[in-house]
Parts: sequence; structure tokens; C-alpha cells
Amino acid sequence: MYEMVCTRPDIAHAMGFVSRYMNNLGKEHWMAVKWILRYLKGTTNQALCFGGSNISLQGYVDVNMAGDRDNRRSTTGYVFTVSGIAVSLVSKIQSIVALSIIEAEYVAATKASKEMIWLQRFMGELGKEHDMGTLYSDSQSAIHLAKNSTFHSKTKHIQLKYHFIRSVLEDGELKLEKIHTSQNPADMLTKVVTREKMRICSVLVGLQG
Repeated sequence: MYEMVCTRPDIAHAMGFVSRYMNNLGKEHWMAVKWILRYLKGTTNQALCFGGSNISLQGYVDVNMAGDRDNRRSTTGYVFTVSGIAVSLVSKIQSIVALSIIEAEYVAATKASKEMIWLQRFMGELGKEHDMGTLYSDSQSAIHLAKNSTFHSKTKHIQLKYHFIRSVLEDGELKLEKIHTSQNPADMLTKVVTREKMRICSVLVGLQG
């Protein structure tokens, strides 16, 4: 867990997955843990390398719809980078059962926007000047829902707290933009990805070997 939080965001999804079964560990879970340890041993040369004077805050958010087979809840994944290096990340099961991919993406974007607001204010307290942060999502529908406050009958059941992202967008506290799935590093935080996709995601968050 320490490795994941501090310098190895590439194992966040795997760690989050096996951690769900700590109270009832089975043989398959133990085999998965050993797989993670073997992966770390084979990639000991990789780590986050901080540096550079260009301060820019960017965030990436993604969702795996109903990916948990036990309760059919979706997995939220987001990662924030400063000057291209990951400084904050989450891979977590959502607290609600989303009824559509749009709802799952919208809830994830709201959670990520709260983290971005905090990071921007924290950087301000440190005296670091930076442009308005940009949050990237690969869901055009969720972006449209966040930017359009018109009443939608299919989303009236979404809890009020998840509409927080609309207020911060209206106040100009952050930007929400579209990004292609192939260039979204948060993808590795929500699901199992191919080796090539893992390599691309790792590079995008500043993991260097």
C-alpha cells in the first residue's frame, strides 16, 4: 500500500481489488498478492521522478461500469499530475449502484473535481502559481451532463451532492475536457489493461525506469 501511494500508481487497481478480501482471504487472492509482488520485483527500476519548474495541474478520471461482480458497483479511478508527475490517485468502488454508464462517469467526475479543488487551493497556500486545472474524461455524455444544468428525467434520481461539479464549472474553478480513451491514464486504475496500455498509462503519469 505504501508503494502504491508514494511511487507506484500502476499497482493501484490490483491493490484495491485484493484489499477488498482482507477479511476473508482465499487461495486465489493470495496468488494475486504474490503476482503483485513478482511484478514489483521485476520492475524495481520504475518510480516517480519529480522535477521541472513548469507547474501545471491536470486530472484524469475514468470508470469501470459495474466491474465488481460481488455487488455490481462501479470502480472510480482518477489521477492528478503536477508537471506530468502523479501526485494524487484513487482506485475505489463507488458507494452507490449506478444505473447507467453516464451516471457512473458523472459520479466519478464529481469525486475527482473535489480533489482537484483541494489540490488547487493547497498549491495556492504553498505559493505556487498555476493555471486553472483541467480535468479530462473520456465520457462525452458525462461532460455534457455536467456542463448542462437543464433538467433530465433520466437523471433526476442522482443525489444532489453529485451535482457539485456543475457549480465549480459554472464558477470557473476548473475545466472539464474530453480525452480519448487511449490517452487516459486513469484507465489502469479501474480495470485490467493490456501490457501496452499499462506502459502508456505509466508514462503519462510520470513513471520512469
